[in-house]
Amino acid sequence: MIFTDILLTSLAYASIIIATLRASSRLLYLLEHGSIGAMEGPLILGPNEMKDIASATPVWDLSYAFQQGVQLSLFPEFFEYRDHNGEIEYKGKEKSNYNLERTTNIVYNSTYGDYATAQVTAYAPGVFDDLRSRFGVTKESFQNSILNGSFISFQSNSKGAARVGGVFFFTRDGAYMIKTIKKEEVKTFQEMLPNYHEHMKKNGRKSLLTRFSGMFTVTIKHKKTERTETFVIMNSVFPPESSQFIAERYDLKGSTVGRECSEREKARKGSNAILKDLDLAREVELIRSYGQSRKRSTVAHGFKIGWRKKTALLSQLQKDVKFLIKSNVMDYSLLVGVVNMDSRKLDLSLLETLERSKALESKRRNRKGFKRAFYLSIIPIRILAFPFFSVGRRTTALGNNMLSTFLDVPLPYYGAGVCGVDGGAFSIIEGKKAGKRCLFYLGLIDFLQPWTSRKKLERKAKAVMGHNVHAISCVDPEEYGTRFLNFMEAHLS
Repeated sequence: MIFTDILLTSLAYASIIIATLRASSRLLYLLEHGSIGAMEGPLILGPNEMKDIASATPVWDLSYAFQQGVQLSLFPEFFEYRDHNGEIEYKGKEKSNYNLERTTNIVYNSTYGDYATAQVTAYAPGVFDDLRSRFGVTKESFQNSILNGSFISFQSNSKGAARVGGVFFFTRDGAYMIKTIKKEEVKTFQEMLPNYHEHMKKNGRKSLLTRFSGMFTVTIKHKKTERTETFVIMNSVFPPESSQFIAERYDLKGSTVGRECSEREKARKGSNAILKDLDLAREVELIRSYGQSRKRSTVAHGFKIGWRKKTALLSQLQKDVKFLIKSNVMDYSLLVGVVNMDSRKLDLSLLETLERSKALESKRRNRKGFKRAFYLSIIPIRILAFPFFSVGRRTTALGNNMLSTFLDVPLPYYGAGVCGVDGGAFSIIEGKKAGKRCLFYLGLIDFLQPWTSRKKLERKAKAVMGHNVHAISCVDPEEYGTRFLNFMEAHLS
C-alpha cells in the first residue's frame, strides 16, 4: 500500500514537471519570436493595409476575391448568389452534388487605385464541407485559417509552375496551401471529385493523398483588363515552423532522368533545397556499400521505418496509386520531410571519401610490423572498456529518447511538429535515416496532371532526344504508378 502511494505520488510529480517544461518551452519561444504556430514569410497586403497603394501586393486582388469565394461557400446567406447545375434535383442534398456551382459578384477597393469587380464561383460546396469534416476540420477552424488575416506569399520550387505563372500562398497558421491550377487540371479534378470523395470516405484516415478542402474560380475585371484563375485549397504536409527543424526535403517520383538536385541549389537553399530520386538512390547505394565493407548487413539505408510500418505504408500507397491510375493521372510525387531527432549520424561525406580511397582501405587491412602489433596489443583493453562505453551510449540514447518523447527535443518547442491539418496515420512516421533517429513527414501531392495527347507527344519527343522513355517522368499512368511503387519499396527499409 505504501509502495503504491509512493509510486502514484512520484508519477503525479513527474507529470507536473513534464507539463511545466512543455509549457515553458512554448512560453520561451513565444517571448523570443512574438508568435507561436505562425508561418514566416512576406505577407500579401492590400490597399487598406498599406499607406501607399502602389506598395500593395499585386496578387492581393486574387487572394481577396478567393476569400470571398470561401465566405460564399461557408455563409451563402450573406450573399446574393445563383446556383448552377442541379439546384432542383439536389435540393437539400449538397453533400452528393458534385456539379453545383455557386456564383456571386462583388465590387471592392482594388490595388489598381480604384474599384474593380470580381466574379467568384465556389464548386461543390457541400461536397467539400463533407470532406473537411472527414479530415477532422471544423467550420470554425477552417474559417479562422482562411478568412482571418493576410496570406503568406510563397515562391514555388517548381520551375514548371513558375513558367506558367502559377500563384501560391499559405495561410498564416501554415495549415493550408492555396494554389492556382491549369484548365486541364480543373477539368481533371471535377471528373475525379466523385471518386476522390468515395476514396477518402474509405481511406481518409490512412490515405497519403492531398486533403483537398475547396475549389474556387475568380475573375477580376478592371476597365479593359480581365484575369481568371482557379484555386484549390490543400493541407500543408509540413508544420508551420518546419523551416527551423526540417533538415532534408525530398520530392520522389520514381523516375531518374533529370531527377537530382544541383550542387548550386543545395549551396544556395541549404535545408530548403528539394532533393530528388537520384539523390536518395546515391545515398542508399553509398550506405549499402559502407555496410558491405564492414560486413554489416543491418546498416540503415533509405527511410528505415521497420518492416511492419513499411508493409502498412506500402499497402496504403498501393490503394492510393490504384485510385490515381483509375483517374488517368501521372506526374505525382511523394513529398518527404526529414527531421533529425538526435546528434548521432553517419558522415556521408566521409563515406564518399572512403569509397574513393580503396588504396587507403587496403593498407588499413594489411598493417605490418609495429602498427599491427600495437593494434593487437590493445584489443584486450578495448574488450574490457566496451561495457562502460556501451552503457554510456545507451544511457545517452535513452536520455535523448525521453527528451524527444516529453519535450519534442530538438524541435523549437513542444507541439511544433504538429501539422495544422491531420494528413492521416502515415503522414508522420518515426524511423531512421543514415544512422540518425528521424521523423518523416509524408504526403502524396500534385496528382491532377492527366495523361493527355500533349503528354504522349512529349514522351515521343524525349525518345527522339535519346532519353530512356522508361526513366522519364512522362509515362502513362499504369507504368508511372508501377514504377513509383517499386521505387518506394526499394528505398524503404
